[in-house]
Amino acid sequence: MLGCYPLTAAATTDISALQFDNYSVAEGLTQSTVIDIIEDKQGFIWVATADGLNRFDGYKFKQYRHNPDDPSSLPNKFVRKLFIDQKERLWVGTEKGLARYSPDSDNFRRYTSQNSNLKGGKIWTITETSEQTLWITDESHIYEYHEQSDNFSIVNLAGTEHFPEITVVKEEHNRLLLGSYGHGIRILDQIDNKLYELNGDNPWELVIPARTLLDVLKVDNQLWLATEQGVFVLDKNLKLVKSLSPLSSPSLPGYTVRTLAQGQNGDIWIGTTEGLSILTPDTNNSLTIGQNNDALVSLRSRYIFRLFVDSKGSLWLGSYSGGLHRFNENAAFIKHYESIPQSNIALSDNMVWALSESGDGNIWIATQFGGLNLFDPNTGEFTHFLKDFSHSIWDMSIDEKDRIWLATIDGVFVYQLAKDKAPVQVKHLLAGELIENINLAANKAWLSSAGTVTSISLEDFEVERVQVANSKGQLVKPDIVDSKGNVWLISNSNISLFNLETQQFNHLLTQSVQDSSPFSNANSVIEGDNYFWVSSLKSGLYKLDKETYQPVQHFNKDNGLSDNVVLTMLLDKEYLWVATFRGIDQIALRDGKIVRHISRAQLDYNELNESAGLITRNGNILFGGTNGFHVFRPERLSDSVKATDLKPTITELQILNQQVGLNDIGSPLDKPIHRTTELTLENNASPFSFGFARINPVNANSINYRYQMQGLSDQWLEADNRIRQASFTNLGFGDYVFKVQARELDGPWSEATALKIRIKSPLWLHRYALIIYALCGFLILSYWYNQYQHRRNSQKRVQDSEERLKLTLWSSGDELWDWDIPKGEVFRSNIWGIMDFPQDNQRVVTELPSNIHPSDISRVRETLAEHLQGQSEFYEITYRVKNFSGKWVWLLDRGKVVTWSADKKPLRMTGTLKNISHLKEAEEQLRLFKRSIETISDGVFITDTSFRIVSVNQAYCHHTGETKQKALASYLNFEQYPPAFTEEVRKALKQKGNWSGEIESTRHGNERYEIDLNIDAIHDENGNVSHFVGVFSDITSRKQTEKELLQLANTDTLTGLPNRSFFQASHQNLIRRTTSHALICMDMDNFKKINDSMGHQTGDLLIKQIANRLQKITGTSSTCYRLGGDEFSILIENTTDVHRITHLAQSILDDMARSFVINRQEFVLGASLGIAFYPEDGKTPQELLKNADTAMYFAKNAGGNKYQFFSGEMNQNAVRQLQIENLIRHGIKEDLFSVYYQPKVDIASGQLVSMEALVRFEHPEKGIVSPDQFIPLAEETGQIIDIGDIVLRKACEQTQEWVKKGLFTGRVAINISARQFELPDLDRRIEQVLKETGLSALHLECEITEGTLMQHPEQSLQLMQRLREMGIHLALDDFGTGYSSLAYLKRFPLNTLKIDKAFIDEIATSSVDRHMTSAIITIAHNLGLKVVAEGVEEEQQLSILRRYECEMLQGYLYSKPLSAERFTRLLIENRHLSKLIKQQNL
Repeated sequence: MLGCYPLTAAATTDISALQFDNYSVAEGLTQSTVIDIIEDKQGFIWVATADGLNRFDGYKFKQYRHNPDDPSSLPNKFVRKLFIDQKERLWVGTEKGLARYSPDSDNFRRYTSQNSNLKGGKIWTITETSEQTLWITDESHIYEYHEQSDNFSIVNLAGTEHFPEITVVKEEHNRLLLGSYGHGIRILDQIDNKLYELNGDNPWELVIPARTLLDVLKVDNQLWLATEQGVFVLDKNLKLVKSLSPLSSPSLPGYTVRTLAQGQNGDIWIGTTEGLSILTPDTNNSLTIGQNNDALVSLRSRYIFRLFVDSKGSLWLGSYSGGLHRFNENAAFIKHYESIPQSNIALSDNMVWALSESGDGNIWIATQFGGLNLFDPNTGEFTHFLKDFSHSIWDMSIDEKDRIWLATIDGVFVYQLAKDKAPVQVKHLLAGELIENINLAANKAWLSSAGTVTSISLEDFEVERVQVANSKGQLVKPDIVDSKGNVWLISNSNISLFNLETQQFNHLLTQSVQDSSPFSNANSVIEGDNYFWVSSLKSGLYKLDKETYQPVQHFNKDNGLSDNVVLTMLLDKEYLWVATFRGIDQIALRDGKIVRHISRAQLDYNELNESAGLITRNGNILFGGTNGFHVFRPERLSDSVKATDLKPTITELQILNQQVGLNDIGSPLDKPIHRTTELTLENNASPFSFGFARINPVNANSINYRYQMQGLSDQWLEADNRIRQASFTNLGFGDYVFKVQARELDGPWSEATALKIRIKSPLWLHRYALIIYALCGFLILSYWYNQYQHRRNSQKRVQDSEERLKLTLWSSGDELWDWDIPKGEVFRSNIWGIMDFPQDNQRVVTELPSNIHPSDISRVRETLAEHLQGQSEFYEITYRVKNFSGKWVWLLDRGKVVTWSADKKPLRMTGTLKNISHLKEAEEQLRLFKRSIETISDGVFITDTSFRIVSVNQAYCHHTGETKQKALASYLNFEQYPPAFTEEVRKALKQKGNWSGEIESTRHGNERYEIDLNIDAIHDENGNVSHFVGVFSDITSRKQTEKELLQLANTDTLTGLPNRSFFQASHQNLIRRTTSHALICMDMDNFKKINDSMGHQTGDLLIKQIANRLQKITGTSSTCYRLGGDEFSILIENTTDVHRITHLAQSILDDMARSFVINRQEFVLGASLGIAFYPEDGKTPQELLKNADTAMYFAKNAGGNKYQFFSGEMNQNAVRQLQIENLIRHGIKEDLFSVYYQPKVDIASGQLVSMEALVRFEHPEKGIVSPDQFIPLAEETGQIIDIGDIVLRKACEQTQEWVKKGLFTGRVAINISARQFELPDLDRRIEQVLKETGLSALHLECEITEGTLMQHPEQSLQLMQRLREMGIHLALDDFGTGYSSLAYLKRFPLNTLKIDKAFIDEIATSSVDRHMTSAIITIAHNLGLKVVAEGVEEEQQLSILRRYECEMLQGYLYSKPLSAERFTRLLIENRHLSKLIKQQNL
């Protein structure tokens, strides 16, 4: 049981001050059973578990495990004991040996029975004597460690070496305390070297009735012994001072005490196997954490192995299966109480609106949905009252008679409090009025109301109202009654004083000209000894003079206040506590300075509520918010840690986004990164990053970091304190210094931690690379000189060659010409005398008409100009020139520039003219003959007398598929026929000179085709056969047409599979022969969606791929048929073996589940298979096909991608579906369909702005029929159209009724099904219902799903435009679950987009869902659409959606779907709330 005592600041025996941080496997711990804990010199916390060792830096765990293949790993995974000796070495005791940690190599030195003098394996304890000698104990001995030999020797005490399972070795006053596990407790008197049992037979007459000693703690010259019989306290003379057990006072939660520790405030922490006790020695008070209250302090396991206090005063707790716990008074000075689901002793609801203290010191808390909570600050437990209270509680106060006054949406309720009893209602006043605030002062309850000062007497409950002049109907809030008897009345625009004695009003005005007045937008007033304090929802905080009421000090964001929106003020003797949107500010009354800011992070990001605050009589401060409330004592708020204590440590190195450790392959580290001062990185080690942390900070959320990379930039960059990482990309080679600093909150920055970094130069600037560059340069220079010499020799040879060429041309008869270009003169030699030199107006300039053919002259000039510009190596062209007789002569004109100027201009050009008219005539005849052969469609080939092909035309290559080169290398052969056939043809040609016939041949790799071939002999001038010419035409298409006509009757044209008619004939033959066989019917899942959305062309390609895969799977053992669409069947003859059929069916499913790739786009379908056997499942083809089809549809309805054997139960299910269909028909006829309404809420204002109409079906005999049962069937049968008409009419009638009464001004959303959307007159139907019910189209919204719109997007667009023209709003439902095209989305005339519940469910825990939701909202806003989030059920989801600027929500967080009657009551409450909000905004 917990004792009841006042809260104190020094002791931890206050449960409200106790809150553990939890660490388990989820946070990186190797295992959740923590056996030992210790801290090293650098501040790292080492944690021993049953599955390895962990090092914790305050943020992350580094794991060390046992690896049988690594001799430098732990000897065993079960770590039993940790110890750090005087030389700062970490020793690790395990189940199978000892290990010593090596910090520089980050591994372990093992000591086992195989490599040392240790006899056993299980290490029980490790300690150090007063002489700094290390002792280790195992199952049987105590060992002493020898530094020089790095080995152990057995310790002999009082003549014995056998000490089994020693757990504790403690040296005090020449005495050695030896505790064991079940073998008793002994003391060695080091003076007389004797061992004594603590059973009474000892010099101290000490009797300890325990056989096991698990821990010893020295406290003020006293020894506290932890045993299996409780705690025994001994003084320095070994006299028993006291003992603690479950039967003592104070008591322990269990007998077996495993561990002891003393907290920084002097409290003794006692860990047992049944829970935790915290004892304050001075007062003998204790706090017990056991089964009833462990959840309140986040203690996950009551079996406690180890308690440890680190250098920062944090207490660490290791437990069995509950992981690691941490508590620090400086970090936990603010206790946060939240609702715990299904807990009767925790807060009932997180939305806290008011807090008040009763006469017995207990705290009463008003919540929005959980009624009242009675909070006992001593036990931390809550008692729930009024959980079924039907009205929201907005404010609460408790009078001196312990009566609770509740301000609600339905007036004021008064309840009498009684000890250990539920509150009893005394009065219900002002029923039907919305009361937002209630304050008790001057023996009255002062209420907020519109235009009046309203109060209720605390004695006789008489209501008094005083009209406020010029209030304009604004809400008037009486906030306080000051020491002069003035009631301070706050309205939206001013503050007035109402004097209770004179009954006069005084309107306060400010005399100074300011940007804002303290009397506008005020929300609260507090009277202090010397000043009034006025808070504002817009302008911050004002301090007013008590005589003049004028502001003397203004606090806002510009001068230190955390935010201008002030929610709550609390005043104690020394400080004013101000709650804003950004936290809590502490203002000193003596000088008006802001001395402390409590951030939102320290409040766990709880959003505080207006006026939800309390200072209790014993000094506790409470603030309520949207996620529970906080409690703290001002004197326990810690000062900032000194900057010198905050120096961070570099804890992590990442290269190429992969963490790099000391022993990793290619690691640049020669010691762990936190011990490294200089680091060299390869040039390609980019990106790289450093992680850093203040090791084991008291409050990690309050530590901020910044870093700098000197050599890159001198700018300091702030780091996210949750990530604590600095990343760098593409740093140039050279030297840098990385620095990082830390500070607490806004305190001074710490000393910087520095790491020198060297980035190696790239390979291309290496010393050896520069040598290679120099060598290459020398070789290039040598090569250039050799080329220069070679060029001079070549020029000489060219000159000699030109001379010889000139002589040769002279003898050839060609005309030579030499053109001096600068002078424009042409010198001719060997002139023919039949024509002038070609007059191209470049070489020969004349005013006479040119003698070059008009068709050729432009070519001549262009070719000559290109050569003169250096664009061609030679000048060469053929053209026609008119001779002296007027005839055209063909010339071959060739030349070359032989001399160039220094600036690359031509100086001299020489060449020849050749008469080629006779060659041109022969060439033209040959070209004509060749064109004739090449252009005919028949193939032509010519062979010599040995039947080697010497010429073919293009048609020959086209028909045969051979290249011309291949054809010319072959002989006349008929490869499709025996060699004798070829010989017969050759023999006929030699004897008769011709042969003809129809033959088959192959092309393109065995493609068969048929030709009609004629071969004739060609004779020379002597009449002898010189060649054979063959002519053939391709007759394959004619032959193929004949075959296709035969196949068309029985083959599917798209896939080539046998069609339905061929299947029916084949199946009929099997049954006629009574052949046992199996029939598989297959239908593709989701094919229709893809076919409709991607087009029939894609669908056809998909069907082809499906058929190909099906043929490959079935092979020759069975026959595949396409029955139509995406439906196929397989007949397996002569078998009904279930195993074979099952294997085949599974193979089909596996193959069909693989993605199909069409036009580089992947499609995933899956298949549903139905299987029936002959004769078991049917005697006729029709019956067997029907039953296989039924089994297939059952497989599809079960989710698809599976096979189903036919059974008799399937017929029963079909009957059941028929029954539901009849129920729907009966429900439509008897009007059994009703409409429920679920509100849509504006996230910004919290107001109900819209609703969705949902259909419900309640049968008088069958009960409620689930929409999941009847809606899909109604869609299939078409009955959904009648149901949709019913919902539309009823929703419009009900909405019109609410609109008339002034309860509703928004829109009712109706779901339009796919069947309804296909109706061509849907818009006229809706228009008729609106006309008959009188509802304006502006109050109607139609919700349409993605899939419905994308079935026929163009028709959908037209219908939606008609609906919009009527004034109806359109919403896209279930966005993100279909195949929407953004191109269509921007064309559709939508108003609203609804995010599907599937994205909202995991938005608080899944970053993928958060990013997708954010992207959807951004797309919608860019398209000008509002967004509604469906299925919102948690506050955290709402907070995220508000951050993403989502406009509306719909879900159980606000309300489930309600009947029309219950929705009416909701609208009435919403109207009252809207009035209140409007009054506040006036």
